Amino acid sequence: MRRALAAAALCAAASCHSGKRAPPPVSDPAPRRPVAALPPPSDPAKVARQKLEAARARRLRIVQAEQDPDPDTSAIAADAQTCASDAHRSWAAQFPEASAATDTGRAMQLIWAPGAEALYLEAVCTATWARMQGFTPLIERRDELVSAFERVAQLAPGLDGAGADRELGALYAALPSYAGGDLEEARRRLLDAVLRAPDDARNHLVLARTVAVKAQDRALFREHLNAAAQSADPVASAQARALLQREDELFGPAEAAQPTPSRPRR
Repeated sequence: MRRALAAAALCAAASCHSGKRAPPPVSDPAPRRPVAALPPPSDPAKVARQKLEAARARRLRIVQAEQDPDPDTSAIAADAQTCASDAHRSWAAQFPEASAATDTGRAMQLIWAPGAEALYLEAVCTATWARMQGFTPLIERRDELVSAFERVAQLAPGLDGAGADRELGALYAALPSYAGGDLEEARRRLLDAVLRAPDDARNHLVLARTVAVKAQDRALFREHLNAAAQSADPVASAQARALLQREDELFGPAEAAQPTPSRPRR
């Protein structure tokens, strides 16, 4: 009897009196964590435009700062570094294969016309930064600068008033001969820039104050500074006139102005 009552109690506890199995208990599902929304993939064209605009603005600021009689070289160097970085990111967004290339020559050949301005600005701003540091960084960056300007000269020779040839000429004139400097190559590049963009006073100015002074070519100096002095660009015109006033300082007194030595008396 006791056994029967115990069995009945167990059966009641297990709900076996109905002849049906009790449904399994329903457990609360684990709360789901909210899935973070993935950032939308960046648009390479948009990145390229934004970074190009930023590099243009930095370069304009550098040009304005360099016109100061006592420029802040550290500020110019910082702006130049940022300019070069923005410009690099602009063309890299358009040409990722070029950005990933380990060989500079190969990388340049993978950049095409849409990236020419960004490549040019990167090289210009890198050269500016290097000049602010002294000759050593300019020498160290020589090969990459020449490669970049050469590629821009192929893709967009008229960009920025023949800027690639102008910058190459300035670079060849600035470097010492042991580090790849070449005054005749500088002359050729700058004359090419003048022929391509004769109305851009910067080409005349750079030719006069680099090649003409270094070669002590007074006629070349006068010819191109007179052309720059007549420019519609007031800044370039003022710079040309200021350089013309320094002619004797840069070249020595003109021969006609020097006293003729008298013959010794017998």
